[in-house]
Amino acid sequence: MDLNSLQTFVAVVRAGGFAAAARQTNTPRSSVSLRIRTLERTLGVRLFKRSTRAFSLTTEGAELYGRSAEALASLAGALDGLGKAGSPYGGGIRLTAPADFPPGLIAGAVSEFREAHPAVRFEVLLTNDVLDLVSENIDVALRIGASNPQGALVRGVLDMEFGLYGSAEYLRRNGEPANIHAVSTLIGPERPELRRLLSRALKNGVEFPQFQLAVDSFALVREFVLLHQGVGLLPQSLCQAELASKAVLPVLPNLFSGSIRLHLTFPSRADLNPKVNAFAQVLARHLEAAAAGQ
Repeated sequence: MDLNSLQTFVAVVRAGGFAAAARQTNTPRSSVSLRIRTLERTLGVRLFKRSTRAFSLTTEGAELYGRSAEALASLAGALDGLGKAGSPYGGGIRLTAPADFPPGLIAGAVSEFREAHPAVRFEVLLTNDVLDLVSENIDVALRIGASNPQGALVRGVLDMEFGLYGSAEYLRRNGEPANIHAVSTLIGPERPELRRLLSRALKNGVEFPQFQLAVDSFALVREFVLLHQGVGLLPQSLCQAELASKAVLPVLPNLFSGSIRLHLTFPSRADLNPKVNAFAQVLARHLEAAAAGQ
């Protein structure tokens, strides 16, 4: 079987179409189509269902992808290491995390991994957009909550404690609210997935209300809280110093019945090659150490 045809098949599946695969691999679309037809003739089966409006894998195509993607990933991992003395890994790792995720944690994990494997290139994307792991060629994503695209592999890393916090001055002026709906100015990031998770964590099935001051960064939420602008939704880890100094106080501390899980998400089990898996373990260790205050 022609390895190029198999690689092209995997590229078409991941890109979601022939044209997209041609662009991503810098290959003429006619060559992509020819390789797929050749592969189908060799195997004696149709791999894709094609129409003017739809594009999907046949049962045989899905089975082939499940087997070949993993094999090609293992082969790529092996080839990455050839000729790289002292390190079995090379190539690249593309990582995404929320825009206001503590940069020191990511930098620490990446730096440690590169010390051992200097041939590995990293591309780190900090964004609050939920990127499509396949079309954006993401190797590993840090995500809050169980955002689990079809076929993705998700690993829970640690639990994040969220709470409502207000400055001592704001609470002196406005008093302690009786419930979350009595908060005059609620500050936080307006993200649908986070709202769903927060509503699930609220006691008594209460729906989490809208933010009067909606921002797209927990760091900015903290700044507004310190400027006495309202009560902010924050990860507890982001305001430890302010809590210790009493500049910021918990509001409705028994509001939530549970924590929210931080996950490492991979496009699929087949995409979790040894290199990505090794880095994921380093990253998880850094996150767990930070959570334990080490």
